[in-house]
Amino acid sequence: MIEKNTKLKFTNARLLAVQAIYAHDFSDESWDKITSRVLLGEMGGQVLVDHDAREESIELPAADAELFTHIVKAYAEQAEEIDNAIRSSLSENIHFNDIEPTLRAILRAGIAEFYANPDLDAPIIINEYVDITRAFFDGAETKITNALLDRFGKILRG
Repeated sequence: MIEKNTKLKFTNARLLAVQAIYAHDFSDESWDKITSRVLLGEMGGQVLVDHDAREESIELPAADAELFTHIVKAYAEQAEEIDNAIRSSLSENIHFNDIEPTLRAILRAGIAEFYANPDLDAPIIINEYVDITRAFFDGAETKITNALLDRFGKILRG
């Protein structure tokens, strides 16, 4: 059984990858610069939580730098293919650019991890990103994440 702290390092790596992909969408910084900023602790590594009607920033424990780097690199190298996989999974009345940016970053990171982590069972990847989605959204987004990553996992892993 994986130790809880090890699992948390992997979960935090995935969250940081989502944050890096999101940041890249809204900046003109290179992937190397964003990755470096995250690894140096200049970006990411915190979450905002509502506490008694006010937001608090909570520092996250250390993330697995290797997993984070592999996910971001996989997305950077295969962004077009990953984005096309998302586009092809959408219904006719939903356009790629209409997807909420955080959800789009989660989907991108999840699909990128299938490439970055080929030996990890698909259900583990899917569950991790569904949990991340649940941390940001209360609605149908978790079902969308689950369905899209499940579909992609079956295509990629057979």
